[in-house]
Amino acid sequence: MASPVQQVTAPDPDTRRHGTRLAPYLAAALLARTADEGARVALVLLALDRADSAAVGGTLVATLLIPHVVAAPLVGTLVDRSRRPAAVLAGAITVFAGALAAPVALLGHAPLWQTYLVLVVAGCCGPAVTGGLTSRLGELAGPGHEVRAFALDSLSYNVAGMAGPAAVGLVAAAAGPSAATLALAITAGLGALGVAFLHLPTSDTVAARTRTAGLFHGTRAVARDPALRVLTLATSFGQLGLGGLAVVATTQAAAAHEPTRAGLLLGVIGGGAFVGSLLWAWRPMPASRAPVVTVWAMVAVGVPLALAAAVHSLPLIAALFALSGLFTGPCAAALFLARNQLATETIRTQVFTIGAGLKVAAAAIGAGLLGLASHLPVSAQLLLVAAFPIVAGTAGGVLLHRR
Repeated sequence: MASPVQQVTAPDPDTRRHGTRLAPYLAAALLARTADEGARVALVLLALDRADSAAVGGTLVATLLIPHVVAAPLVGTLVDRSRRPAAVLAGAITVFAGALAAPVALLGHAPLWQTYLVLVVAGCCGPAVTGGLTSRLGELAGPGHEVRAFALDSLSYNVAGMAGPAAVGLVAAAAGPSAATLALAITAGLGALGVAFLHLPTSDTVAARTRTAGLFHGTRAVARDPALRVLTLATSFGQLGLGGLAVVATTQAAAAHEPTRAGLLLGVIGGGAFVGSLLWAWRPMPASRAPVVTVWAMVAVGVPLALAAAVHSLPLIAALFALSGLFTGPCAAALFLARNQLATETIRTQVFTIGAGLKVAAAAIGAGLLGLASHLPVSAQLLLVAAFPIVAGTAGGVLLHRR
């Protein structure tokens, strides 16, 4: 019997064709998402440099993230109704790149509201970077390859989550926050160029999409389909806690007078998510189990964080954080697969962008809530973070079982 490595690397012509289709997509998505993730750090550093205010930096990040949820239905509708979805996605990411570069010229040199305005524009294009790209992956991968394709897409989010902030830190240390922000804008622009050259297939129903895909059809589908509704609400509610994890890690590092601890804990979570996505890509569960895997993986993400609240040893805390991250990869990959199965083709991008927009907005709100709770003991903060995915995943599992 062939070993797992031999099974993965076997020279299957169909697998090679599948990889050839996915490689340009993954490269373009990784570039755009690296810029998106790095922007959340770069804007804070830029505000500290230009306005000497971390509070302004926080509001800049919120201004970038919150519009995701408002613009998600519109971005999804434009892509669903387009005969050239790659062009629409590339255009939105190009605008995102330009709006990301604008604060370098505006912040500290023009009224603050102008910087907020361009970041609102960037935030409105944000759903194209996340759910918009992911929604087209099933068609690009082709029948029979969706499971591993979504696993690799989940991997791109994990890599971007680690590479973006790390690249910003390195460039900012060497050349300053302005250079780091401009580097992210260029990275997003390169991602847009890659998306523009993707050959996203158009189906026989493209004419029907043009006629029938209304602005709120995706929202109605999410509200009416029991499984989509449960998954959307559960994953969004869970992000209210997980969105504040970076705040808790930073608070914990400050309390322990170990500034490197925050980077360590967040790094091991990212590493765990990377491994989890690889494991899912190697041995994915059947597609029919994707909704159930999503909600119970959320519980598995939260439980190690709750256990970490009772631990005082840094190596053991790091191990629990890594275990939490391990389940993040399968959770995301299963969620993408479930959306792809449950959403009809005419509104698929809307469903993806709405779900992604709600998660981003919930994470931003969660970061704010945990910031307000920073006076609590670190153990209490960790329990708050863990409670949201545990409660959301458990409730989602029960509701899906009853369905």
